[in-house]
This record gives sequence, C-alpha cells and structure tokens, in this order.
Amino acid sequence: MSDLMGQVFNIQHFTTEDGPGVRTTVFLQGCPLKCLWCANPESQKAHRQLAHRAPTCIGCGTCIKTCQNQVLSVKDGAFIIDRERCQDCGSCVEVCPTKALFFYGEQKTVDQVFDEVMKDAGFYRDCDGGVTCSGGECMMQAEFVAELFKKCKEQGIHTTLDTCGAFSADKFKLVEPYVDLILFDLKAMDSAKHKEMTGLGNELILENLKQCVKSKAQVWIRIPIIPGYNDTEENLKTTAAFVKELDDNLHVDLLPYHRFGLGKYQMLNMEYKLNDVQTPDEETMNRYKQYFTDLNLDCSVS
Repeated sequence: MSDLMGQVFNIQHFTTEDGPGVRTTVFLQGCPLKCLWCANPESQKAHRQLAHRAPTCIGCGTCIKTCQNQVLSVKDGAFIIDRERCQDCGSCVEVCPTKALFFYGEQKTVDQVFDEVMKDAGFYRDCDGGVTCSGGECMMQAEFVAELFKKCKEQGIHTTLDTCGAFSADKFKLVEPYVDLILFDLKAMDSAKHKEMTGLGNELILENLKQCVKSKAQVWIRIPIIPGYNDTEENLKTTAAFVKELDDNLHVDLLPYHRFGLGKYQMLNMEYKLNDVQTPDEETMNRYKQYFTDLNLDCSVS
C-alpha cells in the first residue's frame, strides 16, 4: 500500500482529449510556468487555492467576520481575497452557508487516486484508453506520478504523461520506466518569446524533449496556437523543422487558443491578460497545419 501524498485538484473521468481512447485524467497542482492563456489557473500554485463563486454568494459577510487575518473584503461590489495574508486555514469555507467559498485542490494518497481511476478500468480495456497525469505540471510531483503509473502498469493500464517539459532529468528518470506516451507541449522556439508567454525560457524544455524522444515512450507534440504570440510563419516553420529533425515519425497536434478557463480567473481574483485574443478559425488552423504536412509530418488540429 502506498501512502505517498500528492496535491490533486481534479480527477476527470471519461476524457478523450488527453491521450488515446477513453481515459481518466489526474490533475496535479503546481507549475513552473505562468502561461498567459493557462486554462487551469488553480493549478499554478503547489497548494490548495481559495476560490469564490460570485453567483452563489448571498453577501452575508459571515466569512469576513470569521477570518482572523483580514483576508477577505468587498470593494466596489467585488469580493477580494488577499492571498498574501491568507494562512489557508479554511475557517471561511467552513462557515459559508451557500458554499460560495471553496478550495481547489486536496491532498490524496497514491492508493486513493489509484482506487478512483480503477473504477474506469473496464472502459480502458474496451476503448484502448488508460490513465493520464496532467496539471499544472505533474512532474513537479514526479514521485507521486511514478508510483501511480507503476501501479497502473502492474494492472496492464496504459499511462500518459502530459507535460510542459520544464522538469529535471532526475525526475524524468523516476517516471520513465512506467510511461507509455508523453504529451509534450512545444510553445515557441525563440527563448525570449517563450519567456514572454510563460515566464520561463525554453532551453531546458527543448533539451528535455530530445531526451523524451530518445526514451522508450511514444511522444506526441502539442502546440497551443496563441494569436499574436507564437502563430507567426517563422515560429511555426522553425518548430516544424525542429520536430522533423528530432524524429520525422512524431505526431503533432495543433491546439487553437480558447478561453475556457476564464471563469476560474474570476473565482480566484486573478487577472486574465488575453481578453482581446480571438480563437483562430478553421481555415487559419489548416494553414498552420500545412507548415508541418509540407515536411511530411503527421499533424492534426484539435
């Protein structure tokens, strides 16, 4: 039995976008990047995140009176959470009568998560699916991922690692023996542009991609298309050439920008910085796809 603890913010059943077949995706908190378009802002910190559902709040003020650290307030009709003062005690959540205050994330053992994903074991086998670890950046909890994947492999369950690529070689060594497929995000080839988009340069990420391709695991490249940032012809053609040089049998998936996580920013009192960015249309995405198929790379648009 494994009592190793991990910080988990969601376990999503019956997913079809996080690897082949029908899958269960385990989302772990903590990420070294701060992508401007991040769809899971609740995953960026490595601990649980206090959040507020405005439509559910009745404005009773009970939480404000209860908090001893003066974390909560209302200004110009907006509910404010002072995260620098918050001690993560949960007293406000406990007294909220409508559950408008809640936490994203909780501590779970490997066995607890494994028991949860095993509920779908029949679907994995019927639909060639399996278990995916995502985030955040799940490799920040590499020990947890390795132990969970090890238990999955003992049951013959396919495992997928969804990563931004910013991890140490030592952490990858822990997970590598138990991973079948790696979904590897490749955001920009220019390091300065990558840092502008994510807060971190890409040198380590590109080196890790090379090592992943050399591993026994299958690798799929995933490229989020963010208009105004990485959708230039120069970047995409450079990316295609880089992938071709790594391995011309690699699959590439282009992911059009979306704002599905916008509501989470509001619940977390976080600023969303790409409000003016529009989702690229189908014609545009197919044009970007052509840069990869011109090099005989297997490329799809999600």
